[in-house]
Amino acid sequence: MASTISGTTFQVTVKEEHIVKDVRTLNETLYKVSDVTNFDRRIVTCPNTTSIDLININGVNPGAGTFPSSSIKYARITNLDDAYSLIVTLSGSSDEYWSQEVLPTSSFMWTSANITGSEFSGPLSSTLEVVSVYASGSSIDVEYVFVNA
Repeated sequence: MASTISGTTFQVTVKEEHIVKDVRTLNETLYKVSDVTNFDRRIVTCPNTTSIDLININGVNPGAGTFPSSSIKYARITNLDDAYSLIVTLSGSSDEYWSQEVLPTSSFMWTSANITGSEFSGPLSSTLEVVSVYASGSSIDVEYVFVNA
């Protein structure tokens, strides 16, 4: 049987409203990805002071928790906790890694699997392979969204 699923357009709107000293600024950005074939959204509980591999991006073919790095077009990780920070670590194919604190109720987004773990001086030197998260201080609920095209 041939697949009847056709690619679709994924769209996300990032809307920021800033109010500082009664001055309001509004910025809205629309990001679209056409021909989306795979989409994954999940909420996972990361145990207290434990690091877990959230996503494996080293695969050639999509599978359970595995996404081909060459087709990643949008990714978001959100810390759903209202008190404790989440640490997100991106590990690359050249034994490089980068860690980022994600504060309570905030998100971390990216749109490509090309990274470097050193000073940028030309082409990116590595491809993202694993995204892991670490719960600091308490078990933390983590939401992720991954879009492949």
